Amino acid sequence: MIVPLLKSAGARARDRWRRLREREDVQKALKVIQYALLAGIVAYLVYKLTHLGWREVIGALPSSPWFYLFFLLRFLALPISELAIYEIVWSQSLVRHFFVFIRKRVYNFAVMGYSGEAFLTIWARRRLALPHKKILVGVKDNNLLSAFASNAATVILILALAATGGLKAGLDAFPGAGWLFALAFLSAGTLSLLVMIFRDKLMALPKGVMPKLIGVHSGRQALIILLHAAMYASALPGAPVMAWMTFIAMQLVLSRVPFLPNQDIVYLGAALSLAPIVGAPEAAVAGMLVAEAGLSQVFNIAMFFATAHLARTEYRPAPPEAVRA
Repeated sequence: MIVPLLKSAGARARDRWRRLREREDVQKALKVIQYALLAGIVAYLVYKLTHLGWREVIGALPSSPWFYLFFLLRFLALPISELAIYEIVWSQSLVRHFFVFIRKRVYNFAVMGYSGEAFLTIWARRRLALPHKKILVGVKDNNLLSAFASNAATVILILALAATGGLKAGLDAFPGAGWLFALAFLSAGTLSLLVMIFRDKLMALPKGVMPKLIGVHSGRQALIILLHAAMYASALPGAPVMAWMTFIAMQLVLSRVPFLPNQDIVYLGAALSLAPIVGAPEAAVAGMLVAEAGLSQVFNIAMFFATAHLARTEYRPAPPEAVRA
């Protein structure tokens, strides 16, 4: 009884959201809000960095080569894991299409959340001789499991910080941070439970595939957290580990906000407010965060142009039997 009601309510909500989103005035309003939010964050960053002193911040950029190595490994962790995942989901080798997953990451982090999934779906329908339904189901189900792993990591990290007393710094980082953390915790926990309870109704993956994907997602999430903490520790050795975990929790919380424009810039603005908890000069912390955000933007821009041809590939129709599947 509950499952049909949930499915019916979900279908109605999706239909209403689709109709609302397709309205021209709504699309314009959403774009204005996104650009206004991004402009406000950039203005805050300029003010904050000017207050700290641009020369001091630039002079405090990380000198350890480990910082840049850990950044590169962290950048590559997502596309490498997704390559392995979609080889399982779509039952074919995708190694020669590795840069498709690089571009997907760039879309999600530099453009807008979930825009990478839209790109991947369009690309796969153009380039892979697969049933369209299999492509859509694969992207949808993998996205649900990815969100499940990220939500679970968010909940676990917030609970760990709350148990050790490290959460207060995150709650005091900026106005509304407490509400953001609470909303992220409740939504992440609720969505994780819903996926666990209704997984057979929500997903259509073949038997035995789901545990493999959860294993890859969970392993990747743990690896990214460790690489992120190691990257910060290499730049400012001696800072408490829980301070870095607070930064990472903030990043995870922000990643749960749907359709957020340029996650790296938004995170930089929030993370600068956490600088005092590190126990190091604020200019040094700002230099590290600016280096991270700067590298992210450079990598994203470079990879966006380097993979531009992937967005212009010719359409390759699926065989008739695949279209009917």
